[in-house]
Amino acid sequence: MTPNEEFTEMHSQNTRLFNLLILLLFMFAFASTGFAAENRLKVSGDVLKNQNLSLTDIRQLPSFYIKDVTCIAEKTDCSAKEEKRLSVDTFRGVLLRDILDLAGMKHRVKWEPGVYFLVHGTDGRTAVFSFGEIYYSSIGRSVLLAYEKNGEPIESQNGCAQLIVSTDIRSGRWVPEISEIAVKRVDVELEAYEDKKQKRVRPPVESLIIVDQDIGRSMEIDLGKISVLPPVSISEAVMTGDCEGFHGVYSFDGPSLRSVLGLFASPGCPPPYDRFVLLSSSDGFCATFSYGEIFNSRLGENIILAIKKDGRMLEEKDGFTRSVVREDSTGGRSVKRISKIEIITSTKTK
Repeated sequence: MTPNEEFTEMHSQNTRLFNLLILLLFMFAFASTGFAAENRLKVSGDVLKNQNLSLTDIRQLPSFYIKDVTCIAEKTDCSAKEEKRLSVDTFRGVLLRDILDLAGMKHRVKWEPGVYFLVHGTDGRTAVFSFGEIYYSSIGRSVLLAYEKNGEPIESQNGCAQLIVSTDIRSGRWVPEISEIAVKRVDVELEAYEDKKQKRVRPPVESLIIVDQDIGRSMEIDLGKISVLPPVSISEAVMTGDCEGFHGVYSFDGPSLRSVLGLFASPGCPPPYDRFVLLSSSDGFCATFSYGEIFNSRLGENIILAIKKDGRMLEEKDGFTRSVVREDSTGGRSVKRISKIEIITSTKTK
């Protein structure tokens, strides 16, 4: 190589290094001035309009403030009596239901109780919530996508905000760096209205089947098995139909859904928070309940399978048991004539 060629090659390399340095300096300046691409939160599934929100978008929504939330570690040994408090913090953010309202629900009124929500974190964790949990129960005012803790911003490398559930006993559903919310509905055909039109009368329900979809195991439960479980009394349950018609205020007695599921299997420690329970009748009415709502919420004992109404055994039209939720603002999850309880892993559904 001649001296001129060496000089030309050296000049070319220096030019490339200089251009690379300029590019790196530009990228650094671009990021430091706040114009770098923000992390996004996607909302998709059975919604009217998909959402793709930045943290800036989320901060523009009405904020919600929850003071002094105790964070308790999950148990890995169900027999352990000691509990470990991790922290007590104050959070500000946006309610999960306000994010969902931006997208809007595809399913309306009679179909809503069968809807559930998956909240995904960038670390692969998923927490599931039932529709009634977020929209009918006071739990809905405790499920927060927090972007501030104790007055300071919550740092997120990949996702947007942190999922906080202040009514949960332990922190299993506290998912950091949320990246996606998926809205889904179980595929249960609603035949009750066609039954009414055709004047079709279904036979009395005297038992129900509990099925774990993952392992295919099942168990039949009748009134005798339910009757021996510790009863829970709900003295004033407000019953409405289809989120519209008012039926009255009644008292109900029966075991908690938690204890009925205990006849079948223990949820384990910690319970799998990507699972939910589907209650359904033979004519298609149904309702979902998340594992977190049943096994980790302070309100878990509010969900019962009633066998008595106003002190008397249920009438045949109600079946031998029906679901009643003390906390719910409507009777949308009060399923009569329950014939099946399914345990479903949400992350395995289509």
